[in-house]
Amino acid sequence: MNRLFIIGIGRSGSTILSKTLGSHPDCLDNPEIPLFSFFYKALRNQRSNSETNRLAVRFIHAMKRRHPGHPWQIQTEEVTKISSGLDYFNYMNELAALFTTESSSEKNTRRPQWIIDKNPVNTLHVHHFLKEYPQTKAIFLVRDPRANVASRMQSQNLIHGRTNHWMLNALRWRSYNRYYYKLKNQFPDQIHLLRYEDFVLNPQQHMDELCDFLRIHRVRLESANPISTAHIDQNAARLVKKYSDLNAPINPHAISRWKEVLDQQTIEAIEDVCKTEMDFFGYSRETSVQVSIPMKFRFLARWYELKEKLIFSLPLSLKLKRLE
Repeated sequence: MNRLFIIGIGRSGSTILSKTLGSHPDCLDNPEIPLFSFFYKALRNQRSNSETNRLAVRFIHAMKRRHPGHPWQIQTEEVTKISSGLDYFNYMNELAALFTTESSSEKNTRRPQWIIDKNPVNTLHVHHFLKEYPQTKAIFLVRDPRANVASRMQSQNLIHGRTNHWMLNALRWRSYNRYYYKLKNQFPDQIHLLRYEDFVLNPQQHMDELCDFLRIHRVRLESANPISTAHIDQNAARLVKKYSDLNAPINPHAISRWKEVLDQQTIEAIEDVCKTEMDFFGYSRETSVQVSIPMKFRFLARWYELKEKLIFSLPLSLKLKRLE
């Protein structure tokens, strides 16, 4: 099994993309749990053993407490059955295959070719993974910054403790998408660029292109299975809505919904902050107004990014204590 990273700033369609790819019999769509990146620095040069299993179980329990209500099905006693002596890459793939849903249990038995690792923060770290494991690949998702910012402003998900101010999110969009240049130059054969809008308007065409990129047979999207919601905590309104939306047909109206959310002044500022990357990724600007960026938001955007990089490199014991 190989690993496919879906990267790019959050709220760019990564969940619907991973769900769509996960409908392919050769792909396993894993929950958005940063297993691979969490343990990478500490364990990548080690062989798995009973202590590795204990740490993995500890992490899984902490994530379940941190994100109650999610339909993550994994029996931690199954972790102890993973063969010892595996290298880091194969151990993580075996661990990922234990995350099952009712619709994917049969797929796990068939041993899919690709395990999908969808986590926006991997954008900051994926160059390590692609370099060390050349068999891995990544899909870099990009979405119109105006739509991305509008989606964040509407989101009620504040579990990360970040402000939803549009200026901060515009800066973070710019920063994350600048990583594409470096990744494409370093790993031209391992990176596939996909615009959210193109996927929404022509899902079958881009699904075919992704299948070619992954070297798996093409499938019709009509065969996609709905995500089981049987194990979702029905009291978690945000999760109920999220998974209900994912089971609905892809909605092209989402492309232009930002026009109903953002006022003209905000649109002008987002376009100025993100103008270079908008031009590069083919997003047309409506204005050419110049705006000043308050130092507060420059600092916060940089701090959030640096914090993620620092956490990535922290000793494992500290990361686990922080998570718990």
